Amino acid sequence: MAIVRAASSAIHAWAVGAVRRSLPAALLLGLAFPAAAQVDPRVIEQLQGRLQGTQDAGAQVDQAREQSGRITLPSNTDQTSEERELRRQQSRIQLNSLYLPSPVERQYRERLGDPSLRQFGYDLFRVSEGGSGPVTGEVSDGYVLGPGDELVVTFQGATNASQSARVARDGRLIVGSLPPIRAAGRTLGSVRTSLSEATRQNLLGTDVFVSLGGVRSATVLIGGEVERPGQYQVTAMSDVANAIALAGGIRKAGSLRNIRLVRGGVTRSVDLYGLLGIGTASRIRVQDGDRIVVPVVGNTVAVTGSVARPGIYELRGSASVSDVLAYAGGALYPRGYQISISRIGEDGREVFVRPQGTAAAIWSGDGVQVQSGSAGAAFDRVVLAGHVRNPGPRALAAVPTLGDLIGRPEDLQLGTYMPMAIIVRRNPLTGMRSYEAADLRAALDRSRPVALRGDDRVYVFSADDIAFLNSSATRQIILGQENPKPQCFALEKLESLVADTQSPRFNVITRGTITVEREGRDVAASAGRALTGAGASGSNESLEVVRTQPMQGYERADRTARDENDPNQRNDRYESNDRNQGIEADYDKLSRRNQECPPIFEEVPELLPVLIEHSVSVGGAVRRPGAYPVAESISADALVSASDGVMANVRDPMLDITPASGPFTRYEMVRGQEERLANVLVSAGDDIRVTANNSAYEAGAVLLTGEFNSPGLYTIRKGERLSELMARAGGLTDQAYPYGGVFTRRSVREQQQVGFQRTARELNTSLLALAAQENVNGQSIIAAGDLIKTLSETEAVGRMVVEADPRVLAQRPDLDPILDGGDTLHIPKKPTYVLALGDVSNPGAVQFQPGKSVSDYVAEAGGTQSTADDGRVFLVLPNGSAQPVRSSFWRRSNVVVPPGSTIIVPKNLQPLRTLGIVRDVATIFGQLATAVASVAILADRN
Repeated sequence: MAIVRAASSAIHAWAVGAVRRSLPAALLLGLAFPAAAQVDPRVIEQLQGRLQGTQDAGAQVDQAREQSGRITLPSNTDQTSEERELRRQQSRIQLNSLYLPSPVERQYRERLGDPSLRQFGYDLFRVSEGGSGPVTGEVSDGYVLGPGDELVVTFQGATNASQSARVARDGRLIVGSLPPIRAAGRTLGSVRTSLSEATRQNLLGTDVFVSLGGVRSATVLIGGEVERPGQYQVTAMSDVANAIALAGGIRKAGSLRNIRLVRGGVTRSVDLYGLLGIGTASRIRVQDGDRIVVPVVGNTVAVTGSVARPGIYELRGSASVSDVLAYAGGALYPRGYQISISRIGEDGREVFVRPQGTAAAIWSGDGVQVQSGSAGAAFDRVVLAGHVRNPGPRALAAVPTLGDLIGRPEDLQLGTYMPMAIIVRRNPLTGMRSYEAADLRAALDRSRPVALRGDDRVYVFSADDIAFLNSSATRQIILGQENPKPQCFALEKLESLVADTQSPRFNVITRGTITVEREGRDVAASAGRALTGAGASGSNESLEVVRTQPMQGYERADRTARDENDPNQRNDRYESNDRNQGIEADYDKLSRRNQECPPIFEEVPELLPVLIEHSVSVGGAVRRPGAYPVAESISADALVSASDGVMANVRDPMLDITPASGPFTRYEMVRGQEERLANVLVSAGDDIRVTANNSAYEAGAVLLTGEFNSPGLYTIRKGERLSELMARAGGLTDQAYPYGGVFTRRSVREQQQVGFQRTARELNTSLLALAAQENVNGQSIIAAGDLIKTLSETEAVGRMVVEADPRVLAQRPDLDPILDGGDTLHIPKKPTYVLALGDVSNPGAVQFQPGKSVSDYVAEAGGTQSTADDGRVFLVLPNGSAQPVRSSFWRRSNVVVPPGSTIIVPKNLQPLRTLGIVRDVATIFGQLATAVASVAILADRN
């Protein structure tokens, strides 16, 4: 019952919304709706006010000008903390996309294949503005006083006084009648002790309290690798880091660990890593006349892979593997990881070294890779990229085959696409790149090992990457349509390739695609369940149509300029991997969620067409029909599994295989005997389809409301008729009025809506042609324009005229309709009124009396007004059918008027008569009148 109430409430809400949306149509016809048997007088007054006449053209122009002159200020709503945080994250992502790496960062990124590597610690000065602000908080007794410092001395006891005293240039401090005290160069604590002793000796019975009132200033000279070298004035409380912050911070070319502080001819070294959690923080306060020199950055080492804080770190003296691992926050996995070091040898060549324990020494320029997989030591290397846990280079000697490179099946990430990976390798003779497909399943079970070569790059794909391959955007491009995602570089390259080659190599993607027209545009639609024969209604509603609008104004100037100026970057994009994507790990998930293009295809756009041409088309009763790349011959059972398997609601599935060359073959798919298909092999270019009998049930349910003994939402079997469902619902109650039943169907509603839109377009075309003629009445043009607008905004009801009386259906089976998913049937109670609406004196509901004619009911409603069109009166019967009542006989007609009928008297069409479109307008009025009457019944049902 809860489902019934929920569905009934949903239908009621839709009906109320339909009433509101249909109100303009009712106003155009001169109609009003009864809330119940009686009509609210206020509604009638409003309608009568609207029916008094149409504004002239001048009045409408003045009103439009007045409305256009109004200025609406945007509302100032406060943002939530979550919205502000999201904006900050998006801003950081945008800034990171514009980040220009330093030479040190570029060198390590290219060697280690990690585009996110950055030099550690330089963000320390990103926000800080130095230490020149006011001194707050408690000052420790260890503060060393100097000339210019101000002390506040307070006496309490026999002598009560308070005064400020400043340390003089000679270093002495004079307080009242106390003897001078040597203060410069001494700590605040020792001066406080001396003042206490002098007070006891000179002021009996008096205590003294000393605090620091003002801090002296100091002038320091800052030079070297800082943003703004020069002379700066700071407070004596400032330390070296505060002073450097005033100078704009340290450049990436400067050192953080060997800053020189020159004071009185003596040079001290300052290490700022202590402020960043590495080592002990040393707080050295600056003094007047100090010189701070930031030299060029020293020896560096990069740490990447499975560590808490990958980055490029500066060395201070010698360091071991354990030291640099501590810099990076340690390994993410406490055990089972392996370390590989990329080292530049004495001859300048890169070698891979496996350290013997974490105590091994680190060389300047080393790249430490922490991996949960294997590592090795060799001159040649291979690179693993894509949907893997540990991307990056490996020593070829340690991973001679693809299986060794991947590791174990459990090392793969969830959602890895197994039937195909791509190996990009360079031909040693021609220097050209080649793309070779590899089967990850065969590589992992070692049944067909794939040997790797030096400089190979292996790309592993995810299920999301394959879904992008089957996306509507990709299909549209292959069909020769406009690229709906110009921001995707891979689709841009694919579009150029399709336009240049006109090759059938990509047709496998479009085998399950048709082109349909939506809103005047051709869009690619993939066949969903309706076309698989697996339990769909056969309507066109189950076509998966993706409406896409091209993004305008997307700028790719930076990428285009780089590509045009550097041909090597255009030819060897897969070697660089450096696209200014220095996105921090904290925001990596957010950026990926906002991305519309898979990163693997953006980095190497050539991978997308290679996958497409190696694909097999999988369709029919599978959960994810589409194109699936395969490396070599693969079993049909494995490919069906890659498409998420056969849908559970199909019966007696059959597997149809159409090879690229050869005869068509059909196999029976018996549940529990899937191994029979393990020996059925398919290859790239083949087509397989799972064909199944239709489901016994329709895809949607039917809602019965109103005077049923058991109303509610019912599932229906295919071919089930209305009488059978009404019998399942317990039949009708004694109060039921089946002649007034409202039967709606979704497909009919869509067809009616399309008809409304088409008629509005045709009328608009006719109106434009008439407006160009001379001697055309402006009032007529305005009236016709209002009609076109109302027609385009009216929502169709989708009502069908059906026989809903079980007794008649039992005698006339040919009138018994076959139900469809989404149908609704409302049986109202027998009404006791007839509606007289439109251009009558008192529109509303009048009591039904048998034998009364149309003229009798109109007379009870006060008769027609002078503006009424007596020749176009409509009678809408309770079952939804409408018939005109001609003026020649309607006043004396014996037309039977059943209870619940609606009599509609429209306004005179004289303004439109001069336009020559009266016949079309009369047809429109009939359609709108039927819709209005149907919505009135639906709105009154609850």
